Amino acid sequence: MNAKTRLALSRVDWTSPNTHVFFSVQLIGVMWFVWLLFNQFVSDNPLLTKNWTIIILILTRYFVGMWFVTAWRHRYFAHRSFRINPRFIWIEPIIGFICSADAQRGVCQWAAEHIYHHKYSDKPEDHHSCKQNGTQWCHWLWVVKKGEDRYVDWRLIPNLAKSKSLRWIEERQWIGIVLFGGIFSLIGAILSIGGFDSFLWNFLFSLCVHFFSTTLLWHGTFLINSAMHIVGTQRYDTGDESRNSLICAILTMGEGWHNNHHWDFPTLEKAKELKGSAERNSKELYWQGKTFFERCFDWSGISIWIQIELGILRTN
Repeated sequence: MNAKTRLALSRVDWTSPNTHVFFSVQLIGVMWFVWLLFNQFVSDNPLLTKNWTIIILILTRYFVGMWFVTAWRHRYFAHRSFRINPRFIWIEPIIGFICSADAQRGVCQWAAEHIYHHKYSDKPEDHHSCKQNGTQWCHWLWVVKKGEDRYVDWRLIPNLAKSKSLRWIEERQWIGIVLFGGIFSLIGAILSIGGFDSFLWNFLFSLCVHFFSTTLLWHGTFLINSAMHIVGTQRYDTGDESRNSLICAILTMGEGWHNNHHWDFPTLEKAKELKGSAERNSKELYWQGKTFFERCFDWSGISIWIQIELGILRTN
């Protein structure tokens, strides 16, 4: 264990219930998956050949959840790179509530943390920088750092601070987590995806599926903090370690064009050099892909563009 990993572990708040839940969900989810693989390839009772609903539910949970993270948590709530048409503004708190189901904190705290990251990307102030604190810390341990339950820095998100409904959701994130987790498990139980005769056992089996798919979603999201500051190519001199990667773009519905994104939303230091840049003044900042090829794999950007064409959303 290297020095940075030891330091990262020492900064984790091991006394917090959130930390215990964070690791327990992943442990249960991974153990369930190992058990599933055992039944598939070792035992005489393979589950996946009988019921592809398991895989469909996992992939649906992952990509729907990733869409809400990338298109809404990131590009809307954090960067305001597009707007909701005033006629449909009533969907904003609904989306905020759905976003809370992924257990990545409320959209307000998520947005404030992300904006702070852009201001000081890979600088000593950055809360999740591989360059400063190592891969383990920037990938996932920073999420359960000591003081994680601190107040939201509303100064970084003045537009969100004005919304009473988003503030209400922010203080009651557990409702969305429990509700959507229960709905997912209930659907699995009704479909009997575990193959048990008992409704209760099918419900518990489905809950494990939910834990596993949530774990995948967490680590898919965390790749942007870690992998996208370590591997890939740099088209722009952004002053940090942000990079572009087709593989990460596929896994995260377009977020893998990360260097492009940091060029559009630079650090405070780099912003002074880029003042007046045509790139930064673009009305299409909701895209992360710059070229036609990149945009073909920016599925969140495509979904936003479609909604703009339909009049549901609009550019700044």
